[in-house]
Amino acid sequence: MHTTVIDTLRFADRLKAAGFDDPQAEGMARALGDEMAENLVTKRDLTDAVRAINATVMAMDAKFESKFNALEPRFDAIDIKLESQYREFSSKFNLLFGTMALGFTLVIGLIGYSLFSPRSAEPVASAVERHTAEVRLQ
Repeated sequence: MHTTVIDTLRFADRLKAAGFDDPQAEGMARALGDEMAENLVTKRDLTDAVRAINATVMAMDAKFESKFNALEPRFDAIDIKLESQYREFSSKFNLLFGTMALGFTLVIGLIGYSLFSPRSAEPVASAVERHTAEVRLQ
């Protein structure tokens, strides 16, 4: 049942006062009242619609929350796995970096040794000949 939006009796009385006869005034008032009741939205209609929309949104929110709560352990597992891989790669990187630093230090040391080590006054070829001669004498 629709709520009457206008006071049809008062509207019919105004039409009568304006010169309409009784059946015309009452017929127009009823017709206008029926049209407005069927086609206009009342405050109650809006309140009911908003209540229904809110209920739907709350149901959807609860559904999404339950889905996300179900996914949270998976996200936690992924976080743990990523943390483990990060630690593994970090330790491997540190090992590689340390090895490279040691290699670089050795190369620098060898270069420094070859540049600044004391040289024998005797050429290498004569030292080899002297060693060969000593071996023959024995």
